[in-house]
Amino acid sequence: MVEIGAIDCGSNSTRLLISTVENGKLDNLHKEHHVTRLSDNIDRTGTISNDSKKRFFKVLRKYIRKIEEYKVQQVFCIGTAVFRNSKNSDDVIDEVKKRFNLEIKMISGEEEGLLTTLGVQSSFENLENYLIVDIGGQSTELITDIDHKLDIQSENIGVVSMSENYFNENPINIDKEETATNFLNDIFHYKDYGHRQLIGVSGTFTSLGSIYLNQKIYDENEIDKIIISYDSVENIYEKLKTLSVPQIISTYPSLDPKRAVTITSGLFLVKNLLKKYKITQLKVSKSDILEGLILKYF
Repeated sequence: MVEIGAIDCGSNSTRLLISTVENGKLDNLHKEHHVTRLSDNIDRTGTISNDSKKRFFKVLRKYIRKIEEYKVQQVFCIGTAVFRNSKNSDDVIDEVKKRFNLEIKMISGEEEGLLTTLGVQSSFENLENYLIVDIGGQSTELITDIDHKLDIQSENIGVVSMSENYFNENPINIDKEETATNFLNDIFHYKDYGHRQLIGVSGTFTSLGSIYLNQKIYDENEIDKIIISYDSVENIYEKLKTLSVPQIISTYPSLDPKRAVTITSGLFLVKNLLKKYKITQLKVSKSDILEGLILKYF
């Protein structure tokens, strides 16, 4: 039994998982996330900003201390869409290596989908006929199983980019909402997913689950595997889009306040993907790319 660490350096948040692994089974010892918004303004500038790096490095410094506290024997660290899309990602990766002796592996959208599927499958028995949806800050992955093979669609659309380009203020502007809907429809083309089980992973889905359960304090174990109907998603979104960011924070105490600026965009994506693919409900998974990253090697 060994202690393994996994760090997901995402476009909106940076997350850490520390687990023990024995016979291919994980026992999670510690899990935390912080919204670092590495991809702030990347659509406009094409680079990871100095302010974003400061937030990111502060969190990495905390994670390194936690890794040392748990005497972790090996750490796997990945960078997703923000690193794929920024012109200075190599410089940031080099700086992380020098500062923290930590190797960030930049992965493709397809590999992101593979790792996410590994993580989800680790907590669901006999998972078949699924549509896994992973909504990140800069990209969204749709993963299906077809004849025991994975079909992975990765698109450059996420909660940070949607917030900056369409939903940069709450309450939501109706004209911008219509423009965002047209943009989404141009990216995601209709496929017959109505008979599939949609499993949602990422902060958007777990935040949705927490809101749906009216949690006062965020508890991912209570959220895991809950079923939420399309009507419930739509009702929550319709309420969110009428609130200001301070109102969202005060109305939903379990929500990370730093997610308040992107949660409306996230729920917009969830609602419209369900509607587009004629799916009437979803199931939330707390297991995702972090678990998959460890299981790939153990």
